[in-house]
Amino acid sequence: SCYLIAFVLLFLFSLCIVTTKPNEYKVVRQFGQVVSIHENEDGNSGLSFKLPFIQSVTKIPNTMLIYDLPVSNVITSDKKTMIADCFALYQFDDPMLYIRTLNNSLTSAESRINTNIYSSLKNTIGKTSQEDVISGRDGALVKSIMANIGNDLNSYGISLISVETKTLDLPD
Repeated sequence: SCYLIAFVLLFLFSLCIVTTKPNEYKVVRQFGQVVSIHENEDGNSGLSFKLPFIQSVTKIPNTMLIYDLPVSNVITSDKKTMIADCFALYQFDDPMLYIRTLNNSLTSAESRINTNIYSSLKNTIGKTSQEDVISGRDGALVKSIMANIGNDLNSYGISLISVETKTLDLPD
Protein backbone atom coordinates (compact mmCIF):
# COMPACT_ATOMS: atom_id res chain seq x y z
CA SER A 1 0.00 0.00 0.00
CA CYS A 2 2.97 2.32 0.61
CA TYR A 3 4.12 1.71 -2.99
CA LEU A 4 0.64 2.47 -4.31
CA ILE A 5 0.51 5.81 -2.45
CA ALA A 6 4.01 6.70 -3.68
CA PHE A 7 3.02 5.79 -7.24
CA VAL A 8 -0.16 7.91 -7.09
CA LEU A 9 1.76 10.90 -5.66
CA LEU A 10 4.45 10.55 -8.32
CA PHE A 11 1.79 10.35 -11.02
CA LEU A 12 0.03 13.49 -9.73
CA PHE A 13 3.36 15.32 -9.50
CA SER A 14 4.15 14.40 -13.12
CA LEU A 15 0.83 15.96 -14.19
CA CYS A 16 1.96 19.27 -12.63
CA ILE A 17 5.26 19.58 -14.50
CA VAL A 18 5.55 21.44 -17.79
CA THR A 19 8.77 21.49 -19.80
CA THR A 20 9.37 24.56 -21.92
CA LYS A 21 11.89 24.24 -24.74
CA PRO A 22 13.95 27.11 -26.09
CA ASN A 23 12.23 29.39 -28.60
CA GLU A 24 8.61 28.59 -27.89
CA TYR A 25 5.63 30.31 -26.36
CA LYS A 26 3.91 28.48 -23.52
CA VAL A 27 0.14 29.06 -23.51
CA VAL A 28 -1.57 28.32 -20.18
CA ARG A 29 -5.31 27.68 -20.34
CA GLN A 30 -7.61 27.31 -17.40
CA PHE A 31 -10.95 25.66 -18.17
CA GLY A 32 -10.30 26.36 -21.86
CA GLN A 33 -9.64 30.11 -21.48
CA VAL A 34 -6.17 31.52 -22.06
CA VAL A 35 -4.81 32.67 -18.70
CA SER A 36 -1.27 33.59 -19.74
CA ILE A 37 1.30 33.34 -22.48
CA HIS A 38 4.95 33.02 -21.53
CA GLU A 39 7.86 33.52 -23.88
CA ASN A 40 11.05 31.66 -23.10
CA GLU A 41 13.14 34.81 -23.55
CA ASP A 42 16.50 33.56 -22.31
CA GLY A 43 16.56 30.72 -24.84
CA ASN A 44 16.99 28.08 -22.14
CA SER A 45 14.61 25.25 -21.55
CA GLY A 46 13.04 24.98 -18.16
CA LEU A 47 10.46 23.42 -15.91
CA SER A 48 7.34 25.09 -14.62
CA PHE A 49 4.23 23.94 -12.87
CA LYS A 50 0.51 23.89 -13.62
CA LEU A 51 -2.59 22.79 -11.76
CA PRO A 52 -3.52 19.29 -12.93
CA PHE A 53 -7.03 18.79 -14.36
CA ILE A 54 -7.66 22.58 -14.17
CA GLN A 55 -4.93 24.00 -16.37
CA SER A 56 -3.61 22.79 -19.69
CA VAL A 57 -0.54 23.96 -21.57
CA THR A 58 -0.02 24.20 -25.32
CA LYS A 59 3.04 25.48 -27.11
CA ILE A 60 3.54 27.71 -30.13
CA PRO A 61 6.89 27.92 -31.95
CA ASN A 62 8.71 31.21 -31.45
CA THR A 63 11.17 30.67 -34.28
CA MET A 64 11.22 31.24 -37.99
CA LEU A 65 9.20 28.51 -39.73
CA ILE A 66 9.18 27.39 -43.35
CA TYR A 67 6.13 26.55 -45.41
CA ASP A 68 6.61 24.86 -48.78
CA LEU A 69 3.78 25.90 -51.10
CA PRO A 70 2.38 23.37 -53.55
CA VAL A 71 3.68 23.71 -57.11
CA SER A 72 1.21 25.78 -59.14
CA ASN A 73 0.65 27.03 -62.66
CA VAL A 74 0.60 30.80 -63.23
CA ILE A 75 -0.14 32.74 -66.41
CA THR A 76 1.94 35.73 -67.47
CA SER A 77 0.56 38.92 -69.04
CA ASP A 78 1.46 37.58 -72.50
CA LYS A 79 -0.71 34.49 -71.78
CA LYS A 80 2.11 32.01 -71.32
CA THR A 81 1.93 29.38 -68.59
CA MET A 82 4.75 29.00 -66.09
CA ILE A 83 5.20 26.59 -63.19
CA ALA A 84 6.00 28.21 -59.84
CA ASP A 85 7.48 26.37 -56.87
CA CYS A 86 7.83 28.65 -53.83
CA PHE A 87 8.36 28.58 -50.10
CA ALA A 88 7.66 31.10 -47.35
CA LEU A 89 9.50 32.00 -44.17
CA TYR A 90 7.23 33.18 -41.35
CA GLN A 91 6.86 33.39 -37.59
CA PHE A 92 4.19 34.00 -34.99
CA ASP A 93 4.58 37.54 -33.63
CA ASP A 94 1.34 37.81 -31.65
CA PRO A 95 0.45 34.41 -30.15
CA MET A 96 -2.79 35.68 -28.55
CA LEU A 97 -4.08 36.98 -31.88
CA TYR A 98 -3.03 33.70 -33.53
CA ILE A 99 -4.99 31.75 -30.92
CA ARG A 100 -8.08 33.97 -31.24
CA THR A 101 -8.20 34.04 -35.05
CA LEU A 102 -6.86 30.62 -36.04
CA ASN A 103 -7.51 28.63 -32.84
CA ASN A 104 -3.81 27.70 -32.48
CA SER A 105 -3.99 25.60 -35.66
CA LEU A 106 -0.80 25.38 -37.70
CA THR A 107 -2.81 23.90 -40.58
CA SER A 108 -5.10 26.96 -40.64
CA ALA A 109 -2.10 29.30 -40.50
CA GLU A 110 -0.42 27.55 -43.43
CA SER A 111 -3.69 27.60 -45.35
CA ARG A 112 -3.91 31.40 -44.93
CA ILE A 113 -0.27 31.77 -45.94
CA ASN A 114 -0.85 29.59 -49.01
CA THR A 115 -3.94 31.55 -50.06
CA ASN A 116 -2.29 34.96 -49.69
CA ILE A 117 0.94 34.00 -51.43
CA TYR A 118 -0.76 32.15 -54.28
CA SER A 119 -3.09 35.11 -54.89
CA SER A 120 -0.19 37.57 -54.82
CA LEU A 121 1.93 35.33 -57.06
CA LYS A 122 -0.91 35.08 -59.61
CA ASN A 123 -1.54 38.83 -59.58
CA THR A 124 2.14 39.77 -59.81
CA ILE A 125 3.04 37.34 -62.57
CA GLY A 126 -0.25 38.05 -64.36
CA LYS A 127 0.88 41.67 -64.80
CA THR A 128 4.36 40.71 -66.01
CA SER A 129 5.56 39.31 -69.33
CA GLN A 130 7.28 35.94 -69.41
CA GLU A 131 10.60 37.55 -70.37
CA ASP A 132 10.41 39.96 -67.41
CA VAL A 133 9.46 37.13 -65.04
CA ILE A 134 12.48 35.10 -66.10
CA SER A 135 14.89 38.07 -65.89
CA GLY A 136 13.49 39.37 -62.57
CA ARG A 137 13.12 36.07 -60.74
CA ASP A 138 15.66 36.72 -58.01
CA GLY A 139 15.02 40.30 -56.98
CA ALA A 140 12.20 42.40 -58.35
CA LEU A 141 9.67 39.59 -58.57
CA VAL A 142 10.02 38.59 -54.91
CA LYS A 143 9.83 42.23 -53.79
CA SER A 144 6.71 42.72 -55.86
CA ILE A 145 5.05 39.59 -54.41
CA MET A 146 5.88 40.69 -50.84
CA ALA A 147 4.58 44.22 -51.51
CA ASN A 148 1.37 42.78 -52.95
CA ILE A 149 0.80 40.69 -49.81
CA GLY A 150 1.56 43.62 -47.52
CA ASN A 151 0.45 43.16 -43.92
CA ASP A 152 -2.49 40.83 -44.62
CA LEU A 153 -1.17 38.08 -42.34
CA ASN A 154 -0.61 40.44 -39.39
CA SER A 155 -4.33 40.21 -38.62
CA TYR A 156 -3.69 36.55 -37.70
CA GLY A 157 -0.61 37.21 -35.54
CA ILE A 158 1.67 35.97 -38.33
CA SER A 159 4.65 37.87 -39.69
CA LEU A 160 5.66 36.92 -43.23
CA ILE A 161 9.44 37.27 -43.43
CA SER A 162 10.09 36.26 -47.02
CA VAL A 163 8.69 34.48 -50.06
CA GLU A 164 11.27 32.76 -52.21
CA THR A 165 10.95 30.89 -55.49
CA LYS A 166 12.72 27.56 -55.80
CA THR A 167 11.88 27.19 -59.47
CA LEU A 168 9.96 29.27 -61.97
CA ASP A 169 9.99 27.29 -65.20
CA LEU A 170 8.14 26.65 -68.40
CA PRO A 171 5.86 23.59 -68.50
CA ASP A 172 7.22 20.39 -70.11
